[in-house]
Amino acid sequence: MGKQEIGGFLQGKGWVSKSDVSPSEGKMGKAVWAYNPEGEGADAWCILYYSDTSPNRILYNTQGGPTFDKIRKNVKQRDMAVLEAGEQVEGLDFVDAYTDYADEQIVARLYDYKQINYYGIKIFKKEDYLQAKKSAKL
Repeated sequence: MGKQEIGGFLQGKGWVSKSDVSPSEGKMGKAVWAYNPEGEGADAWCILYYSDTSPNRILYNTQGGPTFDKIRKNVKQRDMAVLEAGEQVEGLDFVDAYTDYADEQIVARLYDYKQINYYGIKIFKKEDYLQAKKSAKL
C-alpha cells in the first residue's frame, strides 16, 4: 500500500494530514497524520516513512488504553518471536524501552515512551528491518 492509499484510508477514518516531507538522497520521506488533533497534540499519530528505493515503514503512537492493549494482544497472537529488547534507543531520548517481535514477513517494534501511558509500534518488512539495523537506521 502506497502513501496515497494509506492517506485515503486514514482520512476516511477521521485522521488529518499534518505534514509530508518528500524523500531525499539517503533519507526516507515522512508523512504524518493525527487523530483528533488539538493544537500541537493529538489522541494518536500515524507516521509513514516512505521511499522509492526501500520498503515503507509505519509508526503508530498513542496514549495507552484499549487501542494499544489490542495492538499488543494482536502482536502476541501472531506467534511472533522476540528478536531483541532494550531500554535505550540511540538518538531517541524519549524511549524508555522497546521490544522487537518478528515472524517470517514482518518485524514489529513496540515502544514504551518515558512519557507516562504513551506507546508506539513501528512495523517493518523483515528484510528492511535487518538492513536498517545493520546501518543503524531503525
